[in-house]
Amino acid sequence: MPKLDYYSQGQLTDHAYLVLLTLTAPCHGYLIMQRIEEMTGGGVRIGPASLYTTLKKLGDADLIRLIAEDDAKKVYEITKNGLAALRVEIEKRERYAGYGKKAMEALHEENSK
Repeated sequence: MPKLDYYSQGQLTDHAYLVLLTLTAPCHGYLIMQRIEEMTGGGVRIGPASLYTTLKKLGDADLIRLIAEDDAKKVYEITKNGLAALRVEIEKRERYAGYGKKAMEALHEENSK
């Protein structure tokens, strides 16, 4: 039985999550890289090899689609499935951040005794 990738299972890597966030408006590869860097205040930089691997996997999972192509650029957009996956991922990450905050508060309280 072939191994399923994370995207097919509804799980997103950090790079896939950021790519989907940028594709709420159609854009090409270089612009995706720029938007991720801007969005994260320079904290995340994704190179071309990682980007195009991520784009391929997202496309294979029907989370994005190619909408235009010329000699120099390929333009992508998020699909309905991608938008649904993004909403789920945002909620999951917010929930996980809450777990982390509670754990850190408990640790702080324990160390304050």
